[in-house]
Amino acid sequence: MRWFLDRFRGGNPPRPALVCYLRENGPIAYATALFEQDPRDRADAMFATGLSWFWKAAGPEPVARDWTSLTRWSLAALLADLATDHQGVKPHMLVIGLDDEGQDSPEDMSDARVAGWMRRFGAAADGPLHAVVSRPGPGPELLFVAQQPPESIRNLLQAWGIDRDKAQRRAYARLHGNALEDLIKSLASP
Repeated sequence: MRWFLDRFRGGNPPRPALVCYLRENGPIAYATALFEQDPRDRADAMFATGLSWFWKAAGPEPVARDWTSLTRWSLAALLADLATDHQGVKPHMLVIGLDDEGQDSPEDMSDARVAGWMRRFGAAADGPLHAVVSRPGPGPELLFVAQQPPESIRNLLQAWGIDRDKAQRRAYARLHGNALEDLIKSLASP
């Protein structure tokens, strides 16, 4: 009966589920459908942070992409990668947000360098990395941020409609296989 009322009531569509994976120390993770609806608006919010954003797509040769800087010019490529579906499988996407210090370019990016930043980020140490988005394929994206993020990330969370107080809470350990530490291992292995 509820589906009938929801279907014909009209109004705003239901919001995607938001889950916050909490832990005592280190970054927390939000699981939600970040780029499912309005990916261009999500990217615009990323530009507004003042951070430098880079992404990588992993998968079979037709969908794989090495580290690419997100700019207004490369936005179409990011949107295409997010929409890519190779034989029913979406590529694993990894997006990172760094302090805009001007020294990083796609040529400077390597999996080993990003893994090092992620290790420091995971240990709550100072570093250029402030956000990690992982889309492991099926299911929602995971957004990793510091427990007390800088203002640019707080503004991003607000623009994306992510509110820790409105999220379902789960233990970070339940991310086994998709946690930040697992991403670091996958980047560090050849």
